[in-house]
Amino acid sequence: MAKKINFNDFWQLFRIVQIALWSFVLFVILFFIGVNAGMLGEMPDLEAIQNPNNDVSTTVYSADAEVLGSYYSENRIEVGYDDLSPYLVKGLVATEDKRFYDHSGIDMKGLFSAIFGPLITRHDRGGASTITQQLAKNLFHQNFHKAGRIQRAKQKLKEWILAAKIERMFSKEEIITLYFNTVEFGNQSYGIKTAAFTYYGKTPKELKPNEAALLVGLVNAPAKLNPKKHPERAEERRNIVLKRMLEANAITKTEYDSLSQKKIKLNFHSPDYREGIATYLRENLRQELKQWCEKHKKPDGSPYDIYRDGLNVYTTIDSRMQRYAEEAIKDHLKYLQDIYFKEWRGKEPWKSGERAKPELLEKSMVQSQHYQDLKAQGKTDEEIRKIFDTKVDMTIFSYNGDNGTFNKDTLMSPLDSLKYYLQVIQCGFLAVDVHTGEIKAWVGGPDLKYFQLDHVKKSTKRQVGSTMKPLQYAVAIERGWDPCHLVEYVKPNCGDNSWDPAGTKKWKDGDLVPMQEGLWYSDNRMTSNLMCEFHPQALVDMARKLRIESPLDAVPSLCLGVSDISLWEMVGAYTIFANLGVYSKPFYIKKITDKKGNVLASFNEEHAEAIDPKVAYTTTEMMKGVMNKGTGASLRAHYGMPTLTIAGKTGTTQSNADAWFMGITPEIVAGCWVGFEQPSVHFYSTATGQGASAALPVVGKFLSKSYGDYHLKLNQTAAFPMPADSTLEINFNCSFVPKDTTGGDTPNPDN
Repeated sequence: MAKKINFNDFWQLFRIVQIALWSFVLFVILFFIGVNAGMLGEMPDLEAIQNPNNDVSTTVYSADAEVLGSYYSENRIEVGYDDLSPYLVKGLVATEDKRFYDHSGIDMKGLFSAIFGPLITRHDRGGASTITQQLAKNLFHQNFHKAGRIQRAKQKLKEWILAAKIERMFSKEEIITLYFNTVEFGNQSYGIKTAAFTYYGKTPKELKPNEAALLVGLVNAPAKLNPKKHPERAEERRNIVLKRMLEANAITKTEYDSLSQKKIKLNFHSPDYREGIATYLRENLRQELKQWCEKHKKPDGSPYDIYRDGLNVYTTIDSRMQRYAEEAIKDHLKYLQDIYFKEWRGKEPWKSGERAKPELLEKSMVQSQHYQDLKAQGKTDEEIRKIFDTKVDMTIFSYNGDNGTFNKDTLMSPLDSLKYYLQVIQCGFLAVDVHTGEIKAWVGGPDLKYFQLDHVKKSTKRQVGSTMKPLQYAVAIERGWDPCHLVEYVKPNCGDNSWDPAGTKKWKDGDLVPMQEGLWYSDNRMTSNLMCEFHPQALVDMARKLRIESPLDAVPSLCLGVSDISLWEMVGAYTIFANLGVYSKPFYIKKITDKKGNVLASFNEEHAEAIDPKVAYTTTEMMKGVMNKGTGASLRAHYGMPTLTIAGKTGTTQSNADAWFMGITPEIVAGCWVGFEQPSVHFYSTATGQGASAALPVVGKFLSKSYGDYHLKLNQTAAFPMPADSTLEINFNCSFVPKDTTGGDTPNPDN
């Protein structure tokens, strides 16, 4: 007989189960409330979620909207959803969270693995985390994988709560955008915009399906899948992402078959500020920005930080002209360095010449950091010398570097490396818009990684040689002389009969020579006679009018360029000749904005009337003769541009230590200095080391490429402006011809 059911016992059991279930639910609710309140550690508040504290790089832009580089603690540049390629979005969802659009932050199918996985093993169970959970982890638990099992379980619980909050506060598009802005991609690249530029030199919107797939694949393990170091692994992971995209109908079968067979082809841009283009400008900008940040405050009263606050700096640099300048320097200095080493083979140049320093190598060794470190270790001088004489494997700078770089692996002793670096040819190049003063190209040296001294900056000065001479001729014009004024070709008399600078020997003693020809052929005797006529102080005064601020001694030899002046000052001064006497102050920052685009600072053009327009125009016309007939005539012969209006001046200093060339077109002033870090090191011969041979070719190559690029819209047929005075009558067609133009042995005309 069946036992009769006791309904009282059943209802009692049901009530117990019901109470237990509700108690469990209440416990879970209270538990999560406790977690949210900080029971398992501090939880980010709503404001922190809405405004995640991610370090954002300061980004430097060229005038033609190219990213020149960035300054960062984490190399991150934020983007909006509309800036993303659809392949990025589809690839991420297909690979990391295919039910992303169907859940509210937690994928219930992966919940079991998410709860118990960290307690069972130190490795995550695949597929447990949604994109939203990964975002929460990226924002607030970046050391997740370094935590212990219990700690990881706690973090997982907090992650669920954060994911739920994020889903309530943000749209799916905003979550995707936040994710791409926070994730790491390796090679010091944080956020998709930085990664797209680092690996492909593109914006995120420009990425093709295979490129988007590679970057999406990287978030899984950026170090392990680094496409530069591990291309096979990266390719395998990329193809997995492409497979997921195919399954999600984001790409077709034909596209998958084609793309999965492609080898990875990167257009890598190192985030290292010492690499890429305009490195010297960017280093100078970095120093200036740090000072700017110290003086300018954010709304909360704290100073701006160039490494964390996501500033945008818009420069005047044109990336195309910058590349042309760097290419011209690399191409010419490679050629020049080969000649230098052949001419000086087996000799030490610092032991000869007017500025010789026989002890230079020894002093360089004693002052080196390597020597100081060995000394601090207690090594004797004999032991240190032995170390310096022992050959070791090292990587050195070379214009003939390996694989198209400036790096060359070799076996060399530390002492030989010092000797080698003393003889590496240095350079400085600056190109400025005549009318605005905007700097279009800036090259401070061969390679910032090896040579930190910037040869453009105001603080770096060298003797300028004959590039000073146009200022002396401007003095004469200002005092009423015209280009055809006849100057007797005799020893100058400035009160010191011992001073007799060598001339070109183009004319005989006593010949009457038109003044402008003295400038064309850079004759020292002609220029010195002008100096004696108007006295040194007049030249100092002219230099000050042309905004040259460096110390100048009022001595006769000043007209031959014996004073040290920076390339920055010389280029600025020459804008006055090209601009009818108006100074255009060189500058390279247009504006600074915060990461939201709000303008924090703007920098405008600065102009000032410096000299009479007639003086500037006449001097410039005389410098055209330098390029058409005189010491700069090789520019047209070798670099074309037959219709280009160009004026200029070569310059060479004592012992061929410094080579200069200043080139002026109606639109651009381009100046170049070539030499060595130590003035006691110099070129072997005038043929190699004079301005026309060492510096002019750099400007010639730069102008040829710039004016040949129709995208730059430079005008090859433009002319220098004339003064407004319609009664202006200046005679440049001098009838006098020297009696003897055969000359003899011709010394360096620029010395």
